[in-house]
Amino acid sequence: MAIIQWSEDFKIGEKEIDKEHWGLFALINDLDDKRAQGAGESSIKSTLMALVAYVDVHFEHEERLMEETGYPDLEDHKKIHKALGSRVDRFRVDYEGSPEAFDYVELMEFLSSWLSEHILRVDMRFSEFLKKQRAETKAEA
Repeated sequence: MAIIQWSEDFKIGEKEIDKEHWGLFALINDLDDKRAQGAGESSIKSTLMALVAYVDVHFEHEERLMEETGYPDLEDHKKIHKALGSRVDRFRVDYEGSPEAFDYVELMEFLSSWLSEHILRVDMRFSEFLKKQRAETKAEA
């Protein structure tokens, strides 16, 4: 059962970013499934490590696109990404320190609310900027 369900509402209209967002949903759901099914520590750890790495790569891609398009809120977005990435990494550190005492409920609640809130609020502002910019470029052509 998916802890967070992908829908068209999460598409910002940029193919690669949308694909990466979908990938984040998939990794979060995979992590939750493994935990619920009693997967071994190494399996859970590898999925958690993949999630941490994927978050970093996604943020890098998103920020590069924002820079290339001249997004005026880039610096604020970077600060949000940095804070979110740090929080995800703290969960990783906590897990590595004590897998048996790790708070999966807190992690899953954070990941599902963070991902949906971030995309629907913060990334959608970028989406609106992109749409406006592309419409203006098209009108000038």
